Amino acid sequence: MKHATRSIYRAPLLAAAAMILALSLWGLWSWQGYSDRSLEWRRQRAQETFQTLNAIIATMSNGVLTDWQQIERVLASITRDSRTAFVVVEARHGRLVQTGAVPELLVTGGDSGEMDTESMLIVWAPLQQVNLPSTWAEALESPHFGLGLWMRSNPVMYLGFRSRSETFATSWYWQRQAPIFALALVCILAVTAAWIAGNRRRLLAGELAAERLHSAHLEELGLAAAGLAHETKNPLGIIMGMAQQIAARPDIPAESRTMLEHIMDEVDKTTSRLGKYMNFARQRPVNPSPLAVDRLCRELTEVMGPDFDLAGVGLESVVPAAVVLADEALLRQILVNLLLNSLHASPAGTVVRIRMQRQGRRWQLVVEDQGTGIAPELLPNIFKPYVSGSASGHGLGLAIVKRLVESHGWKIQASSIPAGGTAMSISGIRNAQERA
Repeated sequence: MKHATRSIYRAPLLAAAAMILALSLWGLWSWQGYSDRSLEWRRQRAQETFQTLNAIIATMSNGVLTDWQQIERVLASITRDSRTAFVVVEARHGRLVQTGAVPELLVTGGDSGEMDTESMLIVWAPLQQVNLPSTWAEALESPHFGLGLWMRSNPVMYLGFRSRSETFATSWYWQRQAPIFALALVCILAVTAAWIAGNRRRLLAGELAAERLHSAHLEELGLAAAGLAHETKNPLGIIMGMAQQIAARPDIPAESRTMLEHIMDEVDKTTSRLGKYMNFARQRPVNPSPLAVDRLCRELTEVMGPDFDLAGVGLESVVPAAVVLADEALLRQILVNLLLNSLHASPAGTVVRIRMQRQGRRWQLVVEDQGTGIAPELLPNIFKPYVSGSASGHGLGLAIVKRLVESHGWKIQASSIPAGGTAMSISGIRNAQERA
């Protein structure tokens, strides 16, 4: 059964894990592609910005009369509150324009290129169509001459283009792909749940069919056993009647009378056992109705009290006033069997007690004694037919009790300490108000 239950979940869960893994790999691959496309987009935007600023500088350039401070102010106003972090224009005479937060150490190789950092993309290239001063005297007049000197033939513009700081969770990619990913995950889980439910339904259908066959087989055996017991009781009744008639004659020898008494005693025992077999084989319908269980327990202590007194065993009922849902005749039979078992296992001077207590919303009924207890090796099988701790027992009493208890939808459990007593607990008893 456990192997069948595991097989219900193994294949669907493995398939779901494989699909989720594939979905995750697809997500990582898509994210990598998005990162590459994002870099290309930043590069394109930076080049467009570079060309725009180059056109502005070329338009404002006028050879010797070029006002680089004016160009710097124009560039600063254009790039303010934009993704352009800084603009630097350098020539062989020095730095001509500087706007924005320029890195402390701006060292690059070559006249053109790009450099991608965590915070920005830096591109540089020579300016086109820009006139510069041709003499050192003109260069000395530049206000930016002292910021650095680069020996280049053409001016070079450095542009820092900010990279938008984003993580996987905050990226535009995730905002667009998250619904698709979530929908795919929901579909995987739904298919897995439907797969497991289908497997479970097929397993339960198979178990139900097997249980029906088993119940039908048990019913046939029960009918056969009941018929055999019934047919056996008739000749036993005849034997008992003949033995009683012979024993009633005054002229029979004492030895014959003793033998007749043994015959009648054995017939009584056999008839009692046949009655147990018939009770075990009979499938009685349960007719639960509101029952004052405290009244039933009081009646049982009054009826069975003389037998307990004769054995020197006390009998107590500690049951609160409660109305439960039960079949009175069957519950009476259950309690009688349990009380008789406790009586046979209890030495003189001990007490057998019936008590009932709350167990959540339900009730628990317990019959406990201070008797010899049940051997540990017998305790797990004590409710099976033909298992008995007594040499003279036939092992059907507790099997009948278990069947009657389970027919109510209750559960019975035995706990015992060798030479310390036994407690039979019936749990799951409902209040009469729970009938609906």
